[in-house]
Amino acid sequence: MPVDLRTRYLGLELSSPLVAGASPLTIDLQVLRRLEEAGAGAVVMPSLFAEQFERDERLLT
Repeated sequence: MPVDLRTRYLGLELSSPLVAGASPLTIDLQVLRRLEEAGAGAVVMPSLFAEQFERDERLLT
């Protein structure tokens, strides 16, 4: 019998408390589907503005 891991986080109903963090892997849709199949309840996507932050940081140093 499968264990029910449903949980609520920040007002969202998640199928499990397992969350995949932002990384280059979470950019690929195929990988996202595999994470979901493996039981991830959520995925933290990489910032859309990461390049802007990196550029600004280089300009400030």
